[in-house]
Amino acid sequence: MSRMAGDHQFGPAPDLGSPSRAPLPHPAADPVALRAAIDLALASGDGAGLAYAQLLRPVVAAAGAAPSSEAQRALVRSTAHAALADLALRLPVSDEGLGRRAAVVVPPGLAGELDARALADALEAGGWTAVALTLDHDAAGTLDAVEALNVEVVVLPAADADQLEASQAICALLRRTIAPPLIVGVVFDAEVAAIAMAADHVIGTTDALAALLRRRIVKQADAVAWGVRLGRDADGLVVTPFGLLDVASVARLREVVETRRALYPRILIDLRDLLEPDAEGLGALVSWDAEQPWDPTVAVADDPRTVAALRRAGLRDALPLAAFAL
Repeated sequence: MSRMAGDHQFGPAPDLGSPSRAPLPHPAADPVALRAAIDLALASGDGAGLAYAQLLRPVVAAAGAAPSSEAQRALVRSTAHAALADLALRLPVSDEGLGRRAAVVVPPGLAGELDARALADALEAGGWTAVALTLDHDAAGTLDAVEALNVEVVVLPAADADQLEASQAICALLRRTIAPPLIVGVVFDAEVAAIAMAADHVIGTTDALAALLRRRIVKQADAVAWGVRLGRDADGLVVTPFGLLDVASVARLREVVETRRALYPRILIDLRDLLEPDAEGLGALVSWDAEQPWDPTVAVADDPRTVAALRRAGLRDALPLAAFAL
């Protein structure tokens, strides 16, 4: 796990994300009314994160606080998940987080479940792989899971006193690790005052998340930039990494490819844009192929530079090669 240099913030003033107008009246937990209110908010220029915080989340929070039958709670849950799925389709998308991994902490209760899903949707729209970690077990168990996942960011809902209390122990343990991830709290309120939370940043809504991660992680991650471009050829997906190819970047490349393997008949990895496909990185590709066999769906593009690099590394014929399909 890695984190950027800089002063820690304890209980920082939140980055509010989209500007807020007076909140719209909360619709009842009726799918048609809720969808209409969300459409109106988005058409008025609100971000999807602000629409969730002002319209969808209050419905869920109110249902959790009021006495209700199991059938009523199930209706609210179904309505909220459907509306949230629709909001996810409205999120701006990018590939800035491709190959990067974030953990989303899931507090107990329906509101915590929806908050975590909203956070995961925002991360995934930016190309990140979001892994949900429930707080059903103790904080030490959550810490073990975070470290095993090797995430760069941990995002936690912090919308109410219960969520804050649930997150404090894991935040404290994360800060004691040798190389803690970036810790981000989200309060789901565009006008909240600063809160006492042991996070590096506290933001108002998910609308502010992409810009924060771009500033703190993506633009400052490496002295030599690494990333991938996704394209298509006649047979499927073409994944083109650029920058360095080492053990760490192969792990990120593997995440990009494996999460898409079931979606395409073939994935071609084009290594021509790398600064240098060195022996260490090529060896990591071979290890990946041994653990999760590539053939017949994954191959390296058969170009002279890549073939020569494999030969110099003593790895000739160690990886499946394929030509571009025109």
